[in-house]
Amino acid sequence: MQWKLGTYQVGNAWRSQQDMFKLLVTHFRRYHLMEIQDVYKLIYQGVCGSSHILQSSSSNFEAALKQEFDGLEANNSLPLWESIHPEGKIVRVNLAAYKHQSHKIERLSTLCLWTAEVSASTKDNYDDISIALNTFYKLCKSRKIPKFTPLEIERYQKWVEENKFPMVHHSDVFQMNYTPHYRLVHREFLSILF
Repeated sequence: MQWKLGTYQVGNAWRSQQDMFKLLVTHFRRYHLMEIQDVYKLIYQGVCGSSHILQSSSSNFEAALKQEFDGLEANNSLPLWESIHPEGKIVRVNLAAYKHQSHKIERLSTLCLWTAEVSASTKDNYDDISIALNTFYKLCKSRKIPKFTPLEIERYQKWVEENKFPMVHHSDVFQMNYTPHYRLVHREFLSILF
């Protein structure tokens, strides 16, 4: 449970069914074909941010981002960014929308690396992923999110825990229908980005 006392928030945002519901419904409205794997990816990224990019060199990350960015067509129909955390702490910056606004990829690259530094993976992150999956399970069990059965969530959560909270790609359905191209940025850095 998360409590809000004025401007202070006490508790874990991933436990709040209300906050998780709002986050998930926002994404289901835009990406109605999301599968459990995509929900898990959303949760994983919302908890861990882009910490995984620290596993490669910053020059490799920057080169891959530039290559992906150069291969994209600008698109103003996508939102520039989307929150992937119940409190809005982490956002996905859509590369095609970013390109449409003629922003520089070097600045985005720097902010992605900063985000990775401030969201480095810890054991607490895996606890938060479990908490978020439990909240997701409760939302499905209560039929507030009727798309998935509790059994489907249980099976997926078991797989996640047995595989030690792996990073995953978007589902094939998600990739075919939405062709996602984005990078994760801490929301506090958005004012530097735009």
